[in-house]
Amino acid sequence: MTEKIRILVLSANPWSTGRILVAEEAREIFDRIQEGPYREKFELHDHGAVRPIDLQRLLLMYEPHIVHFSGHGSKSQRFLLHGPHGRAQAVDQQGLIDVFALYNKHVRLVLLNACFTKTQAHSISEVVDYSIGAARPIGDKASVAFAGAFYRALAFGKSIRDAFKSARAELALTKMPRSRGIELFVRNGITERDRFPRIETDPHLPVFSPNPVKAKVIVEVTTIKTIQQTILLRG
Repeated sequence: MTEKIRILVLSANPWSTGRILVAEEAREIFDRIQEGPYREKFELHDHGAVRPIDLQRLLLMYEPHIVHFSGHGSKSQRFLLHGPHGRAQAVDQQGLIDVFALYNKHVRLVLLNACFTKTQAHSISEVVDYSIGAARPIGDKASVAFAGAFYRALAFGKSIRDAFKSARAELALTKMPRSRGIELFVRNGITERDRFPRIETDPHLPVFSPNPVKAKVIVEVTTIKTIQQTILLRG
């Protein structure tokens, strides 16, 4: 992809539900993207206290490639957004499918980072190439850690499938409690050869160095050697 990969982060934490780390999750996504050498290839848009009536407006405004929901899911397998007077309002499953069917020319992934969203994610995969949801309750810290590891892998040039594996491995490595049951669904016809988000390599992209101080020293030494060689030649 030559254009930037647009990520739309939508969060909801109505007062009638338990407090969760939605703001921290958005910040974690941003911070982890900054760690990757392809961070400039991503564009992040964050909106909180989202209502069902906001969804299409934001999809039209940003034309995102990735839509990330952060919040609560109900035991009836529906995602919860803000409703009247700040109370939780369950999103109609078929309504959500219909909306994403309208915008699947640019939306390639829908990530429902909330409890009990497996069924909804599976249904969305009928119209969107990739979707992620959880079959059971997931811990608040696990949700944040999963999101961070997933988007960090994307910023290092990994595909959706590989980034998902990386995030799952991160949770296992850190023994994060209540982190099981997160699943990836792939639309029929999308093969392993699909590498979305495909990031075209830029020959002018600086080499990623985990130690900028060391890199600076190398440049300075090279400069000194060049000056010394120039003096010898002139002499």
